Amino acid sequence: MPRVAVVRQAKLMNMRWFLRGLGPVLGLLGLLAGGVGCGPRAIRGDLEHHNISDEDLLALLPQGQEAVVDIDVAALRSWPPSRSLLDLLPGSARAKLGELVADPLADIDSVGLGFQGLGTSGVEATLLVRGRLHSSKLWQSMQARPARREVTYHGMAIVEDSTQAVARLTEQTLVVGSRLQVRQIIDIFRGVDHGVRKQSSLMTALAMAPSGKSGRPPILAAVLLSADLHHRLHDAGMLRVLDEAQAVALAMAVGDGFDIGVVASYPMLAIAGDAVAQIKAQAAELAGRPLAKLLSLDRFVMPLVAVAVPKSPKRPTPELHLAYRLPGDDLTDLLRRLSELKRALPASPPDAVPTTGAPTDSATPPGDRTLQRK
Repeated sequence: MPRVAVVRQAKLMNMRWFLRGLGPVLGLLGLLAGGVGCGPRAIRGDLEHHNISDEDLLALLPQGQEAVVDIDVAALRSWPPSRSLLDLLPGSARAKLGELVADPLADIDSVGLGFQGLGTSGVEATLLVRGRLHSSKLWQSMQARPARREVTYHGMAIVEDSTQAVARLTEQTLVVGSRLQVRQIIDIFRGVDHGVRKQSSLMTALAMAPSGKSGRPPILAAVLLSADLHHRLHDAGMLRVLDEAQAVALAMAVGDGFDIGVVASYPMLAIAGDAVAQIKAQAAELAGRPLAKLLSLDRFVMPLVAVAVPKSPKRPTPELHLAYRLPGDDLTDLLRRLSELKRALPASPPDAVPTTGAPTDSATPPGDRTLQRK
């Protein structure tokens, strides 16, 4: 082979070796350049990729809750008496709602509440709200506090002080609670941890609540009764029927009036029977009071029905079932009486914030949501 050809072939081989070695180096440089160019955005995208839905607010509450409340405000919005009931709230409660949104019935779709430390001086409440929260005054008021600080946790902004924290999980969902609880909710939302839906004891209690004929009742609640809470309820007197109760569930359905169903579990049927007797005696005593007679309020007490139910294959413990139904006409009359009574009492504090919209006496049903026993 001519010498020129040999030299040319050697040069080609050297070039191939160089290009083979250069390929991985260029690839590594490309990865480094890509990582440096979009690092924070890539990390945030990876975190958001594992987000769970914010439609089920209870699923976002951390485990360890002693009580939960689940409110479908969107279902209550079409129920005319809702506005009148909202206007009966104390001025301080309406002021708190005013910090959250301009009009609770119009702007809020759902509410989830969790409670810990019930029966003690250190009760801790965690609030989740879903709706049109772009005008939230609470977020602005937290930012205006002198001792507040703004931090980022798992790519999510938090405004907090020593006692409270606020974070937006999404554009429509806000969480308010302690610094720890808010961070735990962010962990759950990011898919790092499981929420209260995995807390079997509380979910078993919630499952005791009566169901509705068409869809779920707009208000559901469940409580696990701790020793501290038992002691506090006993001191309250009227609630001594729950002295030996293990758990309580509540459901409220609306339509032509409203239905309230309460189920409490007991260790023995005899104890549940004693609780029924106490409730009936207390209801009769309340209806017979002179003031109740004078204001004709006794007829609003007597629709209460209480029965003790034995355990069964679907019911692991004996239960106390309470049912109360108030038809639309009676509800309209009751709301009128309560409104008159409120006007006769001293005026609300100056800082109270009235709700928008005028009260209505109509009780046109948005649908049949009568409760059914399980």
